[in-house]
Amino acid sequence: MGAVNLSTELLRAFITVIEVASFTRAAEILGRTQPAISLQVKRLEEAVGYPLIARKGKEISLTERGEALAIHARQILRLNDLAMAEFEQRDPAARLRVGLPVDYAVNTLQACLTDVVRQFPDTQIEIRCDLSKHLLMAMRSNEIDIAVALFDGDDQQFLFRNWKEQPTWVGANAFEIPENTDIPLVAHPYGCVYRDRMATALKLAGKSWRIAYSSPGIGGVQRAVQDGLGLSCLTAPTVQSGMRTFSEQDGLPVLAPLHIGLFARQAQLGAGGYAAMDAMINTLEQRSSSAVDA
Repeated sequence: MGAVNLSTELLRAFITVIEVASFTRAAEILGRTQPAISLQVKRLEEAVGYPLIARKGKEISLTERGEALAIHARQILRLNDLAMAEFEQRDPAARLRVGLPVDYAVNTLQACLTDVVRQFPDTQIEIRCDLSKHLLMAMRSNEIDIAVALFDGDDQQFLFRNWKEQPTWVGANAFEIPENTDIPLVAHPYGCVYRDRMATALKLAGKSWRIAYSSPGIGGVQRAVQDGLGLSCLTAPTVQSGMRTFSEQDGLPVLAPLHIGLFARQAQLGAGGYAAMDAMINTLEQRSSSAVDA
């Protein structure tokens, strides 16, 4: 049996349907009719020999094979679009909306986008920093094009790449965990993944706690920990001088790992968007390598 060549046209229809969660909306974006998009997805399913999208009323979801193909389809479309961008004139009205989490690598991710801004001076790059939960909601409502966000590990709609990182308990060097009272916590506002990790772990361990300090910015959280206001959980690159880590030996429960995802609306990305994605992927890969080496 010879190799089967996957059509980028079919793959684009497939990915666009996933991103907008609608065959009708995908048809509008791609300038086709809804039956034509349905036929393209069916042809793709016939080519690979498996159902890719499950429908339940107006709701659609990916099958297990669909999730696997989506990962490769995004990479194939990225290479295709980058190749075609070499022959296209830049759009002076191009706009790129990027979402960055306040609770993970925001400083390093902002810095890595500086070169992209210089490389694509005609592209209006807008950066929004927010809680991961809000960024994913903004992705679904088409308010941003690319986002790095912490997630539960099962969101495949816009997921392009994902990583895992282990958070750790941290406190000031001189901080002592109280024995007969609530454990003071330093956290981001309600809805933050880090805050949820701490609360869930302590609850399951039967330990009481209270929020001693809350700030939307990582800098405020770091300073509060250094000042001894309470415990928090951070990833290795955000632990600073004046802090020490705590573990099971200190009577604290193990924290569940974090899932970090790079999400993108590929149906509307240009060369600038892919350059931003590459810059953030390189940054996150370096962070991951540093964490392993440590």
